[in-house]
Amino acid sequence: MISHSIERKIGALLLIGTIISSLIVLTGGVLYLAQYGTDNVEFEMLNHAATATTIKEVWRVALSFTPLGIIQLGLLTLVATQLLRVAMLLIYYVAIRDYWFMVFCGFVLMVLIYSFV
Repeated sequence: MISHSIERKIGALLLIGTIISSLIVLTGGVLYLAQYGTDNVEFEMLNHAATATTIKEVWRVALSFTPLGIIQLGLLTLVATQLLRVAMLLIYYVAIRDYWFMVFCGFVLMVLIYSFV
């Protein structure tokens, strides 16, 4: 049965993606605490303008291997996992020719991609 196969694949994708993103965020959190754990909290850091807001900025910050960049990379990985899940469902709906869910899933995928870039 194709539906059981796709369910297993999507389940594995969600499990692996969540574990990988959790490990990335945990690594960034440990590095952040090791580097700044004894410092006083600076409320300027909570300013929205001080963080990376586009994918290019997140990649730039993450590749500099700063703790906050690594945390942002983990969150980006978590969002990418959901994007891949919707893409897999779209492929499944195309394969079984379910046009209503194909259109709906395609719309959701376009919204995710638009919000991702």
